[in-house]
Amino acid sequence: MANDQVPRLHGYGVRFDPAARLYRVRNEITGEWLRQDCGELTGFGSFSDAYSAWRVFEVHKRPGEK
Repeated sequence: MANDQVPRLHGYGVRFDPAARLYRVRNEITGEWLRQDCGELTGFGSFSDAYSAWRVFEVHKRPGEK
C-alpha cells in the first residue's frame, strides 16, 4: 500500500485507522509510515503497542527526554 492510498490517516505519530480498526505509526520527521517487510502498513491492535513502536521508529528527542 503506497502513501497515497492512506489519505484517511492524517497527521503523524500514532493514528487510528477506522477502516482496518488498527493503529498505524508514522515518522514525524520523514513522513514515512511504519511498514512490514513485505511493504504493507504495520497495524497494532492496541494504542500502547503502537506507541511503543512509534517511540523506536521516531528517533528524535522530545521535550523532557534525556
